[in-house]
Formats: sequence, C-alpha cells, structure tokens
Amino acid sequence: METVLDDVKGIVANNEQVVFGKTVLYVPFDRDNSSRQLLIVMSAHNQGGKYMALRSFLENQICDLLFITDPNNSWYLDDDFGETYQKVIKHFSSRYEEGSVCFFGSSMSGYGAIYHALQINANAIASNPQINLNISKDYAWDELRLHIEELGRRHVNLDEVAAKLWRDSAIYLIHGHDDIDTINADLFLRSAPPNKKIIIQTLDLDTHVMFFGKKVTYVYEAMDLLGRFRDRLDLKKVISELMPEDKTNKRQRRMERALVNIADPFHSLKSTGEEVLWQYRYLHEAPGRQVFFSNVGFYANGSLTGAYCFYDGERWRLVSPRPTINDNLMAQSHCETRGVLSQIGNNGLINDKWWIRNDKESEIDVEGSNSEFTLNLRLVNSRNIFINSSLSLSAECCRSLHGKYMTLSAEMFVSIGEAYLTLGGYGDSGYHHRNSGKCEPGVWKSMFVCEQFLSIDSDHKDAVFVRANFASDGKPKMVRLRNIRLNVGYFPMGLD
Repeated sequence: METVLDDVKGIVANNEQVVFGKTVLYVPFDRDNSSRQLLIVMSAHNQGGKYMALRSFLENQICDLLFITDPNNSWYLDDDFGETYQKVIKHFSSRYEEGSVCFFGSSMSGYGAIYHALQINANAIASNPQINLNISKDYAWDELRLHIEELGRRHVNLDEVAAKLWRDSAIYLIHGHDDIDTINADLFLRSAPPNKKIIIQTLDLDTHVMFFGKKVTYVYEAMDLLGRFRDRLDLKKVISELMPEDKTNKRQRRMERALVNIADPFHSLKSTGEEVLWQYRYLHEAPGRQVFFSNVGFYANGSLTGAYCFYDGERWRLVSPRPTINDNLMAQSHCETRGVLSQIGNNGLINDKWWIRNDKESEIDVEGSNSEFTLNLRLVNSRNIFINSSLSLSAECCRSLHGKYMTLSAEMFVSIGEAYLTLGGYGDSGYHHRNSGKCEPGVWKSMFVCEQFLSIDSDHKDAVFVRANFASDGKPKMVRLRNIRLNVGYFPMGLD
C-alpha cells in the first residue's frame, strides 16, 4: 500500500509552483480544497531551497499546507523588506479567514513567521526567533552574525514595530536558555502591545534548535490552540521524547545571575530614557560621532562607569576611560622562553605562567619574548591545541570579582587558517567560558572577548583562565600573539 512517504516526489512535482518569482509548494488537504485552515511552513537558516520537515508535515497533514523557503538567508525580507514574500503569502492566504492562517518557523524563519503573521493579522508559532537583528549579532555564532551583517540596514526589528503592526494575531513563542534566545524572548514580551495575545514558553533546555523535531503533530496542536484561544500547552512530553540529555550549565548560571546584585549589561536591556545602551549602538552609527554608553566601562561600587566611544565608519572604538598597565591582571604573566622550545609534550610548561595543550603530540615550536609568543605548528595531529595561563588570585580578590565582567584582549597574527582567544573560569556552576571572534590570516588583528564571573572558586586551578586556540581548523601555521591584557570591566567594543 502506497503511503505519503512513498510519493513525496510526486506531491512536489504536482504541487510546486512559482509565484512572483518564488518557488513554493502548496498542498491542499484534499482535492476539493475544503479545508478552512492554512499552515505556512517557513524553512530555517541555511536550508537553501529545501522545504522544512516536508515528509513529517505531509504524513500528518490535517489542513492545507504552504511551504516557502529563503535560500538567501534574508530573514524572509530580501531587498524589499519582505514585500515580495507578502505578495506570495497573500496570493494563498486571501482564500482563508485571517484567524485560520498560521505561520511556523524556527530561528531565522521564526522571525519570518512572526513578521509576516503580524502583516496579515494571522497567527504564528516561532521557535527561538531573532526579534531584534541588530542586538542578536552580539549573541549570535559566527555564521549567523555574518548573515545578519550582510542584511545591512535592509531589515526590520520586530520589537520596534510590533506595537504598530499587532492587531489580533496570536503568537506562540518557544525558546530555550541560550543567551540569544532569552534576550530575544524578553525583547518581544516587552515590546508587545497591551492587548497582545501571546504565549511564551521557556523550555528546560540550553539548545538552540528547531523544537518538535519530526513530531509535527505538536505544531498542529499549537496551531489549534492559537485558533481556539487567539490555555496552556505542556511540552514536557515532547522534550523527554525528542531532546537529548542536557549537560550544560546555562540554567545554573542564570540562577546565579539572579542572585548577584551587580550590573549585568549583557543580559539586561533596562535603562532610563536618557541612557544610551551599548546594544542600541546601531541607532547612533554616524561616522565620527562620539557617544556615551552607560552600560560599559569599569566598575565603581558594583555599577559600570560608562564609556565614551566613537564610530569610525566601520566599528565603534573606545575613547575613554582606557585601561592602563596597572589595570592589567596579566601584567606579570610574561611570554619569555629560553630560546626556541621544540617537541613540548601535552600539558608541558612554556614558562612558570603558561602551559600548552598539545593533544596527540603535534609538532610545535614555541618562542617568546617579554610580551610576544611565536608558535610554529609544523604538524597538527589534533584540533585541540592551545596555550593556557591560569591566574593566581587571592580569595579576597576572587570575592571582589563576583558578578563582574572581565575583558581579555590581545593582538594576534596567523599565517593561514584561524585562531581565537578564550576567557573562562570555574565557579559554583562548574566551568564556563566565552570565545572571541576568529583572527583573519595574513594581518595583525586586535582580538577581544568579555565574560562574566558570577562566582569564582579561588581554590580551583582554573578559577580564572585565558587561552589562545590555534588548531581548530587542523591546519599547520605560524601564529604570533602579543600585548595580552585582562581587565576588570565590560568593554565589548575592544580596547584599541
């Protein structure tokens, strides 16, 4: 007996069409097109022209389905702020009542689902959507950040337009504990109008994924919930069935963060009307313009001092206050070596401040002067190669750092491939760390990374540690590292 799964190619061949230049797949529930509901399934980031969860939705189909894609990773905006996508959507949705149309998307397409639902007064189910694309760049991984930057100013931030666009739409937003997802969920909740119809569900997971997996019956149930309500949907069973065991500590870190009575500029966007927050810098990007950001800088009595920065046409740069050598916690962590060190074994000492992780005995030469390391990776047997320095801090010093951010910066050169910095530590929730961006080959580049130290176990060997990672791409190379600085303060614009 032939099933839907056996005839997917035939269904696509018979129902795929091009509308306003967009290739879409419209599959009525039955030949008489008697369904009164339409679910619009939007493919997620980096899915190209592939229809998301096509087999699963077809196998469990209970209503008309419209599959659309965004091969350009434009957040369903293209170069016309989504007008072409709107024409495509209205071509089909005009056959249905507004409350009978529902969008479904995840991450990039979660943004698209909410945006286009608000445009036509439909409902939306969004998993881990980006709500403010400018702010999302601060919390995104490298590839997602790059694609957001490629949009330039050709985009809309949902938190800035929601109150204006929102009429009767019912929105169901599902998110986990990844920073990018919690920040965007909070932005959306605070930006929704007073008459909002919204369900925000926080899942007990740290993973940024498309929830539901192949169990798309839950999407249909959520669609039905939104249609009936426009009180509650319990996803505990879904989680237990579909998601792997969670082994990260982001939830514990969030609990710690709630108990720390100190400024947290990365996770909070609250301000007075007169303050300019770093996350909203995109509103002030005029070349040569100097701006005072209130949620960056050094600490004074648990609060950040703020800092003056100017926009040079490409990025923001720090004007004042600028850290001095006396603020550098690594001022005594010299790079000196006695000549060229060759064949250093795993966990071997470079000097009394630095050691090397040489997994699988790769061939590495290390030479250091007072302020600069030169590493020659002649043969790379592992991608797990880095140099590490752990700070020796008194218990009193560790207590003074609780809740504060630190900023690690250095200048780096890599002949080919990539390299990056890591700043981390060990506290009540175990290990934590954050990585910098990646160094571009062939040029010196100023690298930096900020990390918050909610608690510090002063008795642990890695209470506070810094690393320079060299082999994540598996390529032999020459790497140079100089002017390593670690400062107590939040400087997300860098220190150069």
